[in-house]
Amino acid sequence: MAGRYSLRTIWEDLALPELAYAFRLAVGPIKLAIAFLAVTVICICGYLMDCCTRSVVLCPEIAQRTVGQVGSVTLRGISELEVYLISPEQVGDFVARYKGLSPGQGVFSTLWSFSAGRFNDASKQLFNLGQASFFSNLEYVFVNLWLCGRAIVWAVRFHPLYSSLFLTFTFVVLCFACGAVCRCAALEYARHEKPGFFEAFDFAYSKFRSLLSAPLLPAVLVLVPSALILAVGMLGAIPRLGELLIGVLFGVVVLLGLAAVGMLVGATAGGLLLFPAVAYEATTGRDAIGRAVSYVLNRPLWMLFYIFVAGLFGTFFYVLIRVVIYLVLKVVYGLLAGGMTLAGGDIEKLNRLWTGPALFSLMSRPSNAAVWSESIGAFFIYLFFLLLIGLLAAYIITYICCASTIVYALVRKKVDRVEPEVVYLPLAYERPKARTEP
Repeated sequence: MAGRYSLRTIWEDLALPELAYAFRLAVGPIKLAIAFLAVTVICICGYLMDCCTRSVVLCPEIAQRTVGQVGSVTLRGISELEVYLISPEQVGDFVARYKGLSPGQGVFSTLWSFSAGRFNDASKQLFNLGQASFFSNLEYVFVNLWLCGRAIVWAVRFHPLYSSLFLTFTFVVLCFACGAVCRCAALEYARHEKPGFFEAFDFAYSKFRSLLSAPLLPAVLVLVPSALILAVGMLGAIPRLGELLIGVLFGVVVLLGLAAVGMLVGATAGGLLLFPAVAYEATTGRDAIGRAVSYVLNRPLWMLFYIFVAGLFGTFFYVLIRVVIYLVLKVVYGLLAGGMTLAGGDIEKLNRLWTGPALFSLMSRPSNAAVWSESIGAFFIYLFFLLLIGLLAAYIITYICCASTIVYALVRKKVDRVEPEVVYLPLAYERPKARTEP
């Protein structure tokens, strides 16, 4: 009995069925609709801003493009973004040389195309075990994620006005959407209730201040000591007096650096729990930060384990979805081609409309249309694939929100001994219903 009880306890602690349940939560239509709406609004905003300005300089000469290596990733200097990632000090010369030689590109379009390319390359390399080991492929994935982060730094550094407006708008939209999705996930996981679209929006609206302040307060706490260190560095530029100040204040500067790093690590580790804390407890942003940091500090290994397992499940389900989409499109393309062949039509017409599916690249570039009707048909096919990509992006958002909500409930149970079924309800006297399935 003791052995069986111990095995049962270990299985319950691992919580594998609960973490796998995140996929079922993530594909809920209401949650996908909320996330898809957020992605659509962000993309429309970026598109409209790109229509107003195309400030990103491109290299029109293929032979002159710089080729560089960042870790195990090869980059080609198509735009100033790639040049910055290869060698930041060459960006100024690149812009001065090629500015005005080509129409240019918008910042949002540049970030979208670069991030999509890195994501597709990382996905392909992760499962390419024939030429490299799993760990080298995993390193390739992390390098691509690091490059996407540096791309944001490039945008802020070289296009500050555009980036400040667009990133602020994106941050606000994602806070609202993630709060609504996490609330839906919390109610469905805890009570098997599926709130409606407007009910989720109403909760996010009522707790919007908390959803904004939860990620903003840690950022402010990191920026304050960082700004003080920068101020000391500026004073250090003063002749004679500067070096004295740096020497005298060096110990204080190191303590400020320690505080900044500590807050950054805490905010990064507990960042996934901020929105679930607001969704589960309907609390303030400050209390959500306290809960997230407390749970991470009390159960760091379990937190890392849950995140790792949820990441594995998420990767598996995402690849499964891509494979299913690829098979469906492959069948559709084959049947369309077969039908045109049986009717004595030209198969090249189909290729001009759609060149066929690829496993890790949904957006294919068709050949030039022969007549106006082919242009219209290709346009509608392009719109369909934009819709499909938006749904995939929405799924990624909903899965992250749902998985983090389940992780929050599991870690809260370990630290506070509170069952996952306990969730905030507007009516205080209403008791939570017991779950009948994980």
